[in-house]
Amino acid sequence: MTTKNNIIRRSILKGLVATPFVFSFSPVFANGYPSKPVNLVVWSGAGGTLDNYGRKTAELLSRELGWTVNVQNRPGGSGAVGVSSIMAQPADGINILILTSTLTFGIAQGLIPFSLDSLRLVRCMQSEPSSLAVHKDSPFHTVQDFVDYMKTNPNGLKVGGHAPAGFHQYVLYQLMQQGNFKSSWIPHDASGKIPLALLGKHIDVAVMTPSSGLDQVLSGEIRLLGLTTAERSEFFPDVPTFKEQGFDIVDSVWRGAAVKGETPDHIVDAIQTALDKVIASEDWISFQEREKQDNLNLKEAEFTAMAASQLEGQREFLRSIGLIK
Repeated sequence: MTTKNNIIRRSILKGLVATPFVFSFSPVFANGYPSKPVNLVVWSGAGGTLDNYGRKTAELLSRELGWTVNVQNRPGGSGAVGVSSIMAQPADGINILILTSTLTFGIAQGLIPFSLDSLRLVRCMQSEPSSLAVHKDSPFHTVQDFVDYMKTNPNGLKVGGHAPAGFHQYVLYQLMQQGNFKSSWIPHDASGKIPLALLGKHIDVAVMTPSSGLDQVLSGEIRLLGLTTAERSEFFPDVPTFKEQGFDIVDSVWRGAAVKGETPDHIVDAIQTALDKVIASEDWISFQEREKQDNLNLKEAEFTAMAASQLEGQREFLRSIGLIK
């Protein structure tokens, strides 16, 4: 077994001992599902954007449908811990994975030892751009400021974000290609750790979703230099896009829910119906607005097609930087 696989295996075993959080209300079932408490398995650590999404979904599944829901954090292995915990359970929909677009990067690199077909991608519910972010004391005020510094000081700054060779590092890679500079990457296992690293000046620059450090962004402690949106975001109208600063990078990270691939249609349909109620609730709408999230309401067929397309493109990127053959 390779060193990389040994590391992943140890991460999986470590992650399976996390303590659950429970939401419980009076039960209301559809088609006899769920017959027992449901586990929402969040594949990142507590306190980050994915965790917030998972906990709000659990809260609303409980409130709107009366389900009893356990939230379990299973960080590690670039998502491998979370996926593996789902695969170790029956395909009965009782264990629902809360995941992000890092899924396809993990599969492409072999960090997640499964294929897209191993999961049924039930619903994509959120979308958010990446950003280039700095501490308020940073001398950088634009993306070009950062690029210019890195051109004359290769690897001269500590740059970090969520996950190794994931979505945010892909954004940095594209910026490196277009800006003609070199940079290292410091990965973090939870998005909530990134603003703390910036504030503590353990990293100089972050590539992150704005919601990862939303309070600090809104207070001005963290400054956003650019967003990977096609046009200026309604949530951050004063932040220019990468594109308007001369860098053609338009992309976003998605977050959604999945179950084990062999899960029967009637159970997936029941989960879809439940998530329809979640998304239609006033509390969800307020949550999305408060968290500065775009609604990307894709059901299984569209969600799966999007992920398959991304997987193909990301494999090309990973080959180009020598991470896969």
